[in-house]
Amino acid sequence: MKRASPATGVACGVVGMLLATLPPLGCSASDNSTGLLSGAGGGSLGSAGSASAGGAGRPGSSGGGGSSAGSETSGGEPSHLGGEPGSAGQRAGGGTASTTDKCRSDNDCVQVDDSCFVCEVAGAAKDCVDKGPPSCDNGVLEPCEVCELDDVKDCKELGEPGQYSAGTAKCLVTCAGWDTTSCAVCGDGEREESESCEGDEPPGPHTCADEGLAVNPLTIIPCTDECRFDTTLCGGCSKDAAVCLSGTPCSGSACDGAESKTGLSCEFDCAFSGKNCKNVRCNHGSSCDFACNTRGGCAGVVCDTGASCDLHCSAGNCDNAVCKAGAACSFDCHGTGSCQRITCQPGSDCDFDCDEAGPHCSGAVTCGAGKACNFSCNGGSDCSGLAVICPTGAACTFSCKGEGSVCPKADCREGSSCVFSCAGGDCNSPICEDDACSGT
Repeated sequence: MKRASPATGVACGVVGMLLATLPPLGCSASDNSTGLLSGAGGGSLGSAGSASAGGAGRPGSSGGGGSSAGSETSGGEPSHLGGEPGSAGQRAGGGTASTTDKCRSDNDCVQVDDSCFVCEVAGAAKDCVDKGPPSCDNGVLEPCEVCELDDVKDCKELGEPGQYSAGTAKCLVTCAGWDTTSCAVCGDGEREESESCEGDEPPGPHTCADEGLAVNPLTIIPCTDECRFDTTLCGGCSKDAAVCLSGTPCSGSACDGAESKTGLSCEFDCAFSGKNCKNVRCNHGSSCDFACNTRGGCAGVVCDTGASCDLHCSAGNCDNAVCKAGAACSFDCHGTGSCQRITCQPGSDCDFDCDEAGPHCSGAVTCGAGKACNFSCNGGSDCSGLAVICPTGAACTFSCKGEGSVCPKADCREGSSCVFSCAGGDCNSPICEDDACSGT
């Protein structure tokens, strides 16, 4: 088994930096053990492998500065505020910060107690400006605040994709984040208040009758990976489903908590401004079509095992969707569409269209063995927030063409096939075992 040498990837990234202003030359195949011609146009990642820019520094007289090297994993010395960006974490070919701008975003500003620094235009250039301490619980979400005291949030929207299975988080008293102590973690061996069961198997046979359901009363129901009993085996929808659709459509908020009955086809009309369908479930064997475009919303969709889901999210919101093992999901998130914190479980089949989308596609995707998963991030789209595992037997294609385009971070295992097309963009230094990667 042969893995791509980290040193080789770094060398290729450095060459990309030095030649960023020249016509695209790329690194030769002999310089890259993956066989992938990286560095085309935008270059590969720098030595830290971070997608974030450098330009870090110690806080200056204005009260702000960058992170120590543009990356939490880098180890270099920070440059002074307004100086040259640090090499670690800077994307090759991306250029350097303006000599007049001292920050690019709020993330470049160092925070101190009793102050809140934001990056904004101060005079003729951007600088870290002190806005004073946030006023927690004044009803206004201010810079440096994540929430207000009475705010609550679904735990499944927090942490890493799939980290929390249920529960509701409250805003911390500092308004700087969320209190996740009441969030359930399925599979941790402890049955929490919001969980019906724990682990792959319940402690004993559990039937539909035990759940008080008259349909298929003797059917034994398993515990799911969300730590709830799979009551869809009783009547086609979960016991607590807000609406059980028997092949009929629903629209807007009437879809909240709705489920498609197992084995049927359903349409969810959630397109256009003001229409939001939350926490919809496409049950086993169902085929579901979600119209979530043009400022519509379909947050929290679950596409269950054996189901097929098409989510049309252009200029809409399809965040926090889960594509279960054995499901097939298609995400159209091009333009200003948002498909963030998506989870495609191992064994799923997921396709992403994130063309011209900016950094609006993120999450964790593991393509299924024998499946073909496609990722389109052309036209300046930054898909570096997507972490993709292409396991043995899977085929993954990545198209990241055009200036500013960045591929998902790919881990291509032995026996998989990863094909890259990155002309003018950035392949994002994929990890490749043996001859798993090809393309330019």
